Amino acid sequence: MKDDLDSVALETLALLEWRLRRLEFILTGNEDYEEQEQKTKGTIVERLHALESTFASLASKSKIMSEVQTLQSRLPDLFQSAKPPLDAPSQPPASSFNPAQLLATVLASAPTFQSTASQLAALRDLSLPPTPVFASLASQQPRLAAAADRQLQQSKEISDLRKRSALAVMRWHEVMVLGQGRCWAEWDGRLKAAEREVRREEVRREKEKE
Repeated sequence: MKDDLDSVALETLALLEWRLRRLEFILTGNEDYEEQEQKTKGTIVERLHALESTFASLASKSKIMSEVQTLQSRLPDLFQSAKPPLDAPSQPPASSFNPAQLLATVLASAPTFQSTASQLAALRDLSLPPTPVFASLASQQPRLAAAADRQLQQSKEISDLRKRSALAVMRWHEVMVLGQGRCWAEWDGRLKAAEREVRREEVRREKEKE
């Protein structure tokens, strides 16, 4: 039973170390495996001290982690699990369990820990992309942002040109099509009126000749 507890404790510590290495790689791009392997050697107390030291170093170097710690100190409820619904069956707090119940709970989940540890170990063996690739992408960020700004500005200019083109087409249609149509209609009316006057005059002259 003691061996099972020691195994669970070591696996939990290994998971914490793996998560911290992942976090360190994400924040700093550091992939010095030899240095990281050195931190996983030693007694449990030494490994815990190494975890605390590495975490404190990351927190002092990373603005994101410092902001998260500040947010956690101001809003501790934000990082706690949600309260169970009112109709959920009530459970006693963890402190009310006796050691036998706690041991049974841990031992029941021990196979899951071992399976998860093997999966994480397989992930650890995967090769990570080289850091220069990420650095190159990060160096291109200002150019990408400038290109996005230019694209947005060009989209606005295109939208403005479309509106102006639509107004110009409407104006051309009113002046050249509708206006010309009204002009032709007016000329046609005046021409017809003139034809009627000419015919009347012709009829009057013919009557005078008779």
